[in-house]
Amino acid sequence: MRLHSPKPIVVLVRTQLPQNIGSTARAMKNCGLHDLRLVKPREEWPNEGARSMAAGADDILKKIKVFETISEALYDVSYVFALTARNRDITKIELSPEQAAINIIKYTKNNENTAILFGPEQSGLTNDEISIANALVLVPLEKSFSSLNLSQAVLLMSWEWRKQVLKNTILDKDSEKNLSNKVIHRTPTSTAQERDHLFLRLEHFLEENNFFATKEMKPSVMNNIKSIFIRADLSQQEVGTLNGIISAIERKIIKS
Repeated sequence: MRLHSPKPIVVLVRTQLPQNIGSTARAMKNCGLHDLRLVKPREEWPNEGARSMAAGADDILKKIKVFETISEALYDVSYVFALTARNRDITKIELSPEQAAINIIKYTKNNENTAILFGPEQSGLTNDEISIANALVLVPLEKSFSSLNLSQAVLLMSWEWRKQVLKNTILDKDSEKNLSNKVIHRTPTSTAQERDHLFLRLEHFLEENNFFATKEMKPSVMNNIKSIFIRADLSQQEVGTLNGIISAIERKIIKS
């Protein structure tokens, strides 16, 4: 069951130091965020090393959920923003932190869950990890020294979100009335996990039918395919339809 979270979820991927998890929790609490998820942290969790840096954000540490994969961590998330310090050779919408925060507010008003992905301290997210995101967030820092400490990056994004919340705390009645007149009824947006399951199934289908000319080309081709579908902003119903198409083709191939 997908519960609506009015605040973005912070997801730390392959974090190396528990102290950085603690300082991340502190940065989140400063800005009113509370849902922190870990994907394959290097050190065992829970870890006492995080508490000293949390500085009173122990309530966030106690509620942390740990996952094996990014897809599992995003089981209830429709829109994913991946923070990166450098340009990538991958087709994705690129946003500033402020633009990302504006979009997060927009999606949460439509009862869609959002998440911000942060990579490990030394290397950041890989292109494969980024492929699950709807958009990249690029911080326009000094090119010769653009690396941020993990908790600094989390604080930056958390503050940009909070800044937009303060601007949009209460919609005036006229705006609310105008918005209600423009509601578009559609089935819920697919979650990142639902899309990832579709991509894995499609990858297996293409592999079984010798679509990839070489093994080496498969990652880049799949990243391109993922980008096409992610930009389409698929609903749960549309993901179901695409899965049905794959099933129908598979049955046809088996019969022939």
